[in-house]
Amino acid sequence: MKETVTVVGAGALGMLFGGRLASAGTPIELIVRRAEQGARLKAEGLTLAAAAGGDEAPVKVRPAVRLLDGSDAPVRGADSGEAEEHWVLLTVKQTALTREFAAALRRSIPEKAYLVCLQNGIGHAELLSEVFPRERILLAVTTEGALKRTDTEAVHTGKGTTWIGSAVSEGGIPLSRQKKLAALLGAAGFRAEVSNNIQQRVWQKLLMNAVINPLTAILQVPNGELPRLPGVPQLMRQLLGEGEALAQRLGIPLDADLGEQVLSVCRATAANRSSMLQDVLSGRRTEIGAINGGLLREAAALGMELPVNETVYALVRALEEKGHQAEGSPEQCQ
Repeated sequence: MKETVTVVGAGALGMLFGGRLASAGTPIELIVRRAEQGARLKAEGLTLAAAAGGDEAPVKVRPAVRLLDGSDAPVRGADSGEAEEHWVLLTVKQTALTREFAAALRRSIPEKAYLVCLQNGIGHAELLSEVFPRERILLAVTTEGALKRTDTEAVHTGKGTTWIGSAVSEGGIPLSRQKKLAALLGAAGFRAEVSNNIQQRVWQKLLMNAVINPLTAILQVPNGELPRLPGVPQLMRQLLGEGEALAQRLGIPLDADLGEQVLSVCRATAANRSSMLQDVLSGRRTEIGAINGGLLREAAALGMELPVNETVYALVRALEEKGHQAEGSPEQCQ
């Protein structure tokens, strides 16, 4: 059975997955939101560079490119009738996921495609399931590192692991098909695994992001500085502790050494600037609403309070507003 992949979003992660898959011979198309980027990708192709000191060769591919709004291609609301496995990798940030975006996405992809969500935070599966069958949604968690240089070039900054799993515990995408996707990613050079408890993976990454991302954005330091700054390790423990207590109330199991994992991430990515810090410095909306904000919404539903998370949430929102005022332009997402 022929397998094809649509990558929605040509940011760092979209170009990483699209570039590697296309280089491995998988039929790929990129769906972008900005006409300017679409025109450049069509004219110049996509370049994926290896990190300094890495053993990967640079990749230059020319995938098919079209716009999400359908202005440059027919609407694809139904399958073409071909016998194929069609995977849609959704790589846009949480800030892009609105009901309008979801509706446009639904109109733009085949009816029987499988939707693979690579977002940080929580809440996106619920929003997407309003217009897309939840039993055809996969959640994915990745530790792959990528950096977008230009509209046509990205850098694979670090190898990691990608876990995938059905968004529903029963009646979801069959395990055999999930393994096909993992094999497809493996053939492109990714380490991919099927998880029978993807919610645990989602929540562990969520809690780590809820510690590292807002603190680096507020303090405006790279990841490795957090454990070295006076008073910050205590803040990190408090943020994580609140998240762990919430997960326990929700019945979500977590690794016992999650605190050490947070410190390990800080050490392993010591020179990296978190995506939230980059967004703050660029005057863009951050994913604070889906990360710490997601925790706060879950806690409120249970009558719990997360005071440290509430504080960092408010501070990052203030930084967003300050950045927008300095730029003198309305909020935008990339």
